[in-house]
Amino acid sequence: MSIEDGHDGVPGHPQLDPIYSGIMFSSPSLKGKDLQLHPLQINSTDDIVKNSTYDSSAGSFTVPSRITSVFVEPRVS
Repeated sequence: MSIEDGHDGVPGHPQLDPIYSGIMFSSPSLKGKDLQLHPLQINSTDDIVKNSTYDSSAGSFTVPSRITSVFVEPRVS
């Protein structure tokens, strides 16, 4: 699932991509996007969620088991 908010949605994040539980997922439409793990998850004390990755060249995500990760596209100011 990918959620795009246009211009007036979540401050700083025009696109959200939640990925669920122990999966590797690829989407050609996400190739080349500048997606990053959500800042709250990057700064979390949960070290397992920090192992979630996104590969821009392939448009693919890897998420550990029993984890929900949210990847965001930083808004360009």
